[in-house]
Amino acid sequence: MGLFGFFKKRKEWKVLVVEDDVPLRQFMAERLLSLGVDVIETGDGFAVIDLIQEHNPDCVILDIMLPGKSGMQILEELRASDKKTPVVILTTLSGEGGLKLEATKHNAIFLNKANTALEVVIDTVLRRLYEKDDRS
Repeated sequence: MGLFGFFKKRKEWKVLVVEDDVPLRQFMAERLLSLGVDVIETGDGFAVIDLIQEHNPDCVILDIMLPGKSGMQILEELRASDKKTPVVILTTLSGEGGLKLEATKHNAIFLNKANTALEVVIDTVLRRLYEKDDRS
């Protein structure tokens, strides 16, 4: 059973879902909303940093291949700004070529869309939210 089978929210959480595949983005957003998590959505790589500054999300689900700016560029900018916001990378790209290693170096969790069920993505996000709360 995944985490959301016995999920108890400890505070108001906010997640930014960055995905250019609209049906997938909406599906993840609906699942998080059903758990009482506030959701901000975008499919535009250029909008992400501004949305993070404006909304201060507790976690970001981040695609790599985005229009405007790649997810890795966004992750690097986020970490360069000293933001420690938890990031879960969800991409069709494999972790080969150092992509997974680079994500891990920036304290992001790397998940492959083809090999990861939605429940696992949501569980991973919830774990990151709980971990963030525990550090606060």
